[in-house]
Amino acid sequence: MALPGPGAAAVLVSQWILITIAAVVVLARVYLRLKIQKRKILSSDLLMCAAWVSAVATASFDIKFATMGALEPKVKTTLAGYDGTPEDIILLLKLFWASSIPFFTTFYLCKAALLAVYLQVFPKFMKKRRIFLWGTIGFVAAAYMVSMLLVFCICLPIETNWSLDPETTCPNASVALVFQVGWALHFTGDILIFALPWLIVPGLQMKWKLKMGVYCTFLLGTINIIFCLVRFITIQTSTVDNVIPLSLVELWSALDCNIGLVIACLPSLRPYFRGRTGSDYPYNSSNVYSKSTNTRPGDGFKVINEPYGAQASSSGTPRRSPHVSASNSNGFDEDLWEDGKKSNASDIELVQVKPVQT
Repeated sequence: MALPGPGAAAVLVSQWILITIAAVVVLARVYLRLKIQKRKILSSDLLMCAAWVSAVATASFDIKFATMGALEPKVKTTLAGYDGTPEDIILLLKLFWASSIPFFTTFYLCKAALLAVYLQVFPKFMKKRRIFLWGTIGFVAAAYMVSMLLVFCICLPIETNWSLDPETTCPNASVALVFQVGWALHFTGDILIFALPWLIVPGLQMKWKLKMGVYCTFLLGTINIIFCLVRFITIQTSTVDNVIPLSLVELWSALDCNIGLVIACLPSLRPYFRGRTGSDYPYNSSNVYSKSTNTRPGDGFKVINEPYGAQASSSGTPRRSPHVSASNSNGFDEDLWEDGKKSNASDIELVQVKPVQT
């Protein structure tokens, strides 16, 4: 049974709604950085802005496709059902080829923005985890280069990508290979990036509500993974006798691209939500949790100035406090957990000490 095409209106409306949401999220991220946190723009912010610009460029192609009638429900991915001249078909094929460049670029700029955030928040003393992080960065960079090489080199000369001559046109098998390899690299990168936070968050000792909030933030990545899978299955399961509408492919591609853009921004916006529920999470700028009301009379606090992980008892065994301070002395940037404000307090850890009975 042939899948119905959504049509041009559904594609464009859904696409630009997501792009508008992404613009709001990006602006909120920049406002948080400059006005609330009083910081300079970071590399992750610049990468996310570049990803948004790339997403707009990708969406602009769909506007042209719509004006040319290529997104009508009857038009298939083979352009069967398209009412246009040969010159129109050649122009469409040129645009399809060109649109793949910002399409892939948007995916990988979103990945780069998230990886830049992880470089800031992964503590330097977690060497094995940072090695895995750098391995992921290397994979993502290589995946983008391979995707671009496939786009430019799978069919040479490039003009064969939009040739209508059966003798010189780019074979369908080559076009399918670009899609399959490009999707596999993109999906693998998403899985690796999705797995990275779970290497560090479980090891952080924080109030369970705060930890659940962090988990929920990163679990939003599953939404993007689901859309990515649906896009692949929808396109890959189509057959010669059951070719899917071009508008359906464009819709799923737009959702995959722009939902990923929105979700990539969300982890850095946690301080906004923290500000609304700050009373639920008593903590200071060093992420030290303490409640004076929970301290029994006679109990006190010992100030430890050594970085977490370097503390040792007199017997030489590691000392663990009931509440871990994730401080900058360990190379840990607490952007994801802080309330957007910084103090000039020293990075210290408070360890509750019970008085010795004499």
